[in-house]
Amino acid sequence: MSPGSEKSERPSHLSRNVALASGVVIALLVGYLTYGALEDGSPAVITFEVVASEAEANGAVAYVPIDVRNTGGRTAADVEIETRFETGDAEPLVKRTRIDFLAGRETRRIYAAGPPGAQLEVRMLGFQDP
Repeated sequence: MSPGSEKSERPSHLSRNVALASGVVIALLVGYLTYGALEDGSPAVITFEVVASEAEANGAVAYVPIDVRNTGGRTAADVEIETRFETGDAEPLVKRTRIDFLAGRETRRIYAAGPPGAQLEVRMLGFQDP
Protein backbone atom coordinates (compact mmCIF):
# COMPACT_ATOMS: atom_id res chain seq x y z
CA MET A 1 0.00 0.00 0.00
CA SER A 2 1.18 3.44 -0.72
CA PRO A 3 1.16 6.16 1.97
CA GLY A 4 -1.52 8.14 0.09
CA SER A 5 -4.09 5.33 0.08
CA GLU A 6 -3.67 4.74 3.85
CA LYS A 7 -4.50 8.38 4.52
CA SER A 8 -7.75 8.27 2.49
CA GLU A 9 -9.07 5.32 4.54
CA ARG A 10 -9.00 7.29 7.81
CA PRO A 11 -12.03 9.39 8.67
CA SER A 12 -11.61 13.07 7.92
CA HIS A 13 -11.80 15.77 10.58
CA LEU A 14 -15.18 16.81 9.22
CA SER A 15 -16.68 13.32 9.57
CA ARG A 16 -15.30 13.04 13.11
CA ASN A 17 -16.83 16.38 14.06
CA VAL A 18 -20.19 15.40 12.54
CA ALA A 19 -20.14 12.11 14.45
CA LEU A 20 -19.30 13.92 17.70
CA ALA A 21 -22.08 16.49 17.17
CA SER A 22 -24.55 13.70 16.38
CA GLY A 23 -23.58 11.87 19.56
CA VAL A 24 -24.11 15.01 21.63
CA VAL A 25 -27.53 15.62 20.07
CA ILE A 26 -28.60 12.01 20.70
CA ALA A 27 -27.39 12.19 24.32
CA LEU A 28 -29.34 15.43 24.90
CA LEU A 29 -32.47 13.95 23.32
CA VAL A 30 -32.28 10.82 25.51
CA GLY A 31 -31.76 13.02 28.59
CA TYR A 32 -34.76 15.20 27.70
CA LEU A 33 -37.00 12.17 27.14
CA THR A 34 -35.88 10.63 30.42
CA TYR A 35 -36.61 13.89 32.25
CA GLY A 36 -40.08 14.02 30.67
CA ALA A 37 -40.81 10.45 31.73
CA LEU A 38 -39.80 11.14 35.34
CA GLU A 39 -41.62 14.48 35.53
CA ASP A 40 -44.52 14.86 37.96
CA GLY A 41 -47.69 13.53 36.33
CA SER A 42 -49.94 14.06 39.34
CA PRO A 43 -53.52 15.17 38.63
CA ALA A 44 -54.42 18.85 38.49
CA VAL A 45 -55.31 20.42 41.85
CA ILE A 46 -56.80 23.90 41.62
CA THR A 47 -56.52 26.30 44.56
CA PHE A 48 -57.06 30.04 44.84
CA GLU A 49 -56.00 32.85 47.12
CA VAL A 50 -57.69 36.22 47.50
CA VAL A 51 -54.95 38.85 47.68
CA ALA A 52 -56.90 41.41 49.72
CA SER A 53 -53.78 43.43 50.51
CA GLU A 54 -53.52 44.42 46.83
CA ALA A 55 -57.21 45.35 46.37
CA GLU A 56 -57.88 48.78 44.85
CA ALA A 57 -60.99 50.93 44.80
CA ASN A 58 -61.71 53.12 41.79
CA GLY A 59 -64.82 55.17 42.49
CA ALA A 60 -67.81 52.85 42.95
CA VAL A 61 -65.86 49.71 41.98
CA ALA A 62 -63.33 47.70 43.97
CA TYR A 63 -60.89 45.40 42.14
CA VAL A 64 -59.74 42.40 44.18
CA PRO A 65 -56.96 40.18 42.76
CA ILE A 66 -57.32 36.42 43.03
CA ASP A 67 -54.38 34.08 42.35
CA VAL A 68 -55.59 30.80 40.83
CA ARG A 69 -52.99 28.00 41.09
CA ASN A 70 -52.65 24.52 39.68
CA THR A 71 -50.54 22.74 42.30
CA GLY A 72 -50.69 19.42 40.42
CA GLY A 73 -48.46 18.25 37.61
CA ARG A 74 -51.05 17.94 34.82
CA THR A 75 -52.83 20.67 32.88
CA ALA A 76 -56.40 21.68 33.77
CA ALA A 77 -58.75 22.99 31.08
CA ASP A 78 -61.83 25.21 31.37
CA VAL A 79 -61.20 26.24 34.97
CA GLU A 80 -64.32 28.08 36.14
CA ILE A 81 -64.29 30.40 39.17
CA GLU A 82 -67.33 32.13 40.67
CA THR A 83 -67.07 35.39 42.61
CA ARG A 84 -69.95 36.73 44.70
CA PHE A 85 -70.12 40.16 46.36
CA GLU A 86 -72.66 40.27 49.22
CA THR A 87 -73.89 43.77 50.05
CA GLY A 88 -76.40 43.04 52.80
CA ASP A 89 -79.90 44.00 51.62
CA ALA A 90 -79.15 44.29 47.88
CA GLU A 91 -79.03 41.43 45.39
CA PRO A 92 -75.56 39.76 45.38
CA LEU A 93 -73.29 40.49 42.41
CA VAL A 94 -72.25 37.13 40.93
CA LYS A 95 -69.74 36.68 38.13
CA ARG A 96 -68.15 33.60 36.57
CA THR A 97 -64.64 33.66 35.15
CA ARG A 98 -63.27 30.92 32.90
CA ILE A 99 -59.57 30.21 32.40
CA ASP A 100 -59.01 28.23 29.18
CA PHE A 101 -56.11 26.20 30.55
CA LEU A 102 -53.83 26.17 33.56
CA ALA A 103 -50.63 24.17 33.17
CA GLY A 104 -49.14 22.18 36.03
CA ARG A 105 -47.49 24.41 38.66
CA GLU A 106 -48.85 27.55 36.93
CA THR A 107 -50.50 30.55 38.62
CA ARG A 108 -52.84 33.02 36.94
CA ARG A 109 -54.22 36.20 38.41
CA ILE A 110 -57.82 37.18 37.84
CA TYR A 111 -59.69 40.19 39.23
CA ALA A 112 -63.09 40.35 40.89
CA ALA A 113 -64.89 43.68 40.45
CA GLY A 114 -67.61 44.73 42.85
CA PRO A 115 -68.81 47.39 45.25
CA PRO A 116 -66.24 48.59 47.81
CA GLY A 117 -66.76 47.25 51.31
CA ALA A 118 -68.86 44.28 50.15
CA GLN A 119 -68.11 40.77 51.39
CA LEU A 120 -66.38 38.69 48.68
CA GLU A 121 -66.90 34.94 48.38
CA VAL A 122 -64.92 32.88 45.87
CA ARG A 123 -65.49 29.29 44.87
CA MET A 124 -64.29 26.99 42.16
CA LEU A 125 -67.07 25.54 40.04
CA GLY A 126 -64.94 22.96 38.23
CA PHE A 127 -62.40 22.12 35.57
CA GLN A 128 -61.64 19.43 33.01
CA ASP A 129 -58.65 17.13 32.85
CA PRO A 130 -57.77 17.01 29.14
